[in-house]
Amino acid sequence: MQNARGRKERVTRVSAYSQVVVKVGVERSYLIDRRTLQNLAECKSSEELISRLKRSIYRSVLKGIETPSAEELQYSLKEELIRLYRRMVDYSPEEIRSFLKDYISKLEIENLKALLRGKNVGVSQRTLVKRLHLSVEDIFGRRELFIQAIKDRDVKSVIERFRGTEYEPILLEGMHKYEETGSTKFFDFSLDRAYYENLLNSAEAVPWVDREIASSFAGTEVDLFNIVTIIRSKFLGYPSHSIYRMVTHRFYKLTESQIRTLISSESLDSVLNAIKEGYYGKFLPTLGRLEETLIKFKMAIKNFTSSALEKKRVMNPFTIASPLSLMVRKEVEVENLMMISSAIEFGWKPEDITSILL
Repeated sequence: MQNARGRKERVTRVSAYSQVVVKVGVERSYLIDRRTLQNLAECKSSEELISRLKRSIYRSVLKGIETPSAEELQYSLKEELIRLYRRMVDYSPEEIRSFLKDYISKLEIENLKALLRGKNVGVSQRTLVKRLHLSVEDIFGRRELFIQAIKDRDVKSVIERFRGTEYEPILLEGMHKYEETGSTKFFDFSLDRAYYENLLNSAEAVPWVDREIASSFAGTEVDLFNIVTIIRSKFLGYPSHSIYRMVTHRFYKLTESQIRTLISSESLDSVLNAIKEGYYGKFLPTLGRLEETLIKFKMAIKNFTSSALEKKRVMNPFTIASPLSLMVRKEVEVENLMMISSAIEFGWKPEDITSILL
């Protein structure tokens, strides 16, 4: 009886995942390999880089570029990432879509933060439309909401516009600090913290077969966010009580005690030494300039996460690992292309560009 039930569950799962597994296979065939990335790093200009990328899956999003530049290219690259995100959500089983959308909502939060910053400094509606990735709002059904918010006159009006959404309590919390200081950074802190806390909760709501994969992925993302937030905050000299409000109150490989130790450390060096002694120490590179250290740290964890998801996908393609592994690999690809475009514009040598790729 149990064997029959197990077989039925496997058949049901294979059926539920069949569409997305096929789509993942197709999209994987479009990924840019390492050798091609190295060749792209040899481009002499943004124009040449864009011309070469027009021979790839990126051609459809690059058609509208008017003035070849790293900024315009990077916007278009993210649009291609959003296209893939939407495809994965549309073809994935219903029971994991909520988690995938919660993960993707980081781009909606980027839109919201950019909107608030823009309203605070008087950026024009035309410029905001060009800066925001409104295509991601098609995933959440909020394109019209953001379009109307772009037309609002100031920060307070935007916050009123988002009443009734999950962002309402977060924005109201940040509004008090905004009225005191005139800075939108408190919105950033609150939105980021809420995003990562929700991601862990969302991972626990997927079916049990997918839960370990989703929880491991989300947990690593949360721990990385907390560590980077603490390091940057210590470098900027923020007081401990302020840092504690920026981090999540749920963790994965970290414990609350470890978080408190990091936050209460007297210096940046003591924070880095404490990280070295823990689980994530193996990802922390030999210390150099802080920003370089953080980039390499995030790169190492991203590669680890991508490899772990890929192994799980190979072991069983009929799990959340299939769409998630592709999404992460596409993110790495887009990030590499963004770094190449910026480095070319800054006049870097090809070998130096290649050395920073994920």
